[in-house]
Amino acid sequence: MKMKKLLLIFITLTMSAMVIAQEKSKQKEVGLVFSSLDNFGLTYKTGSEKSLWRFNTLFISGSSFKETADSLDYEQSNKGFGLKFGKEYRKVIIEKFEFRYGADISFSYNQSKNIVDDKSISDRDRTIEQTIYSPGINLVIGFNYVFKEHLVVGAELLPNFSYSTGKSKETGYTYNNDVERNISGFSYGLSNTSALLSLSYRF
Repeated sequence: MKMKKLLLIFITLTMSAMVIAQEKSKQKEVGLVFSSLDNFGLTYKTGSEKSLWRFNTLFISGSSFKETADSLDYEQSNKGFGLKFGKEYRKVIIEKFEFRYGADISFSYNQSKNIVDDKSISDRDRTIEQTIYSPGINLVIGFNYVFKEHLVVGAELLPNFSYSTGKSKETGYTYNNDVERNISGFSYGLSNTSALLSLSYRF
């Protein structure tokens, strides 16, 4: 319930920022963002030449695979998404080359499931389900290169801090009943997902 309230607050702040941004908009950009070569999403920015609101929807790659042996099947699936919005400022270094900096607030969701289907006589089946919510903040440090006024290629680093909370549920042969665990923790710094490449159209 607590995470639903946080998500509602995040969405409310995002919508409010979009309304304010639209009222004063002089420049807009829409495009694609890429992280770690396998995560991708959409980006939308609006504001002036020197200051823009930024809205990113970064889709965390889902995966699903299955392994089969003589008497054992193993299946794993993972899915999730991430949302960010914030503010960035820009300064022209030389013609067509821009430096940018700012900050975002973020929210991500991840769900995973692991299933072991034991077909032997012992029948030791096991299932682990995990759901994690992660609100956070990050700084923005990056550059843009502008092609022919409208096409913008960008790169940015996102030093970050995030807090994670959620639950894990395990059903298996070692327990008489389902076992549920609470998950909590935090992370900070730079990682392979803290770098973004973008390709946008400016209008």
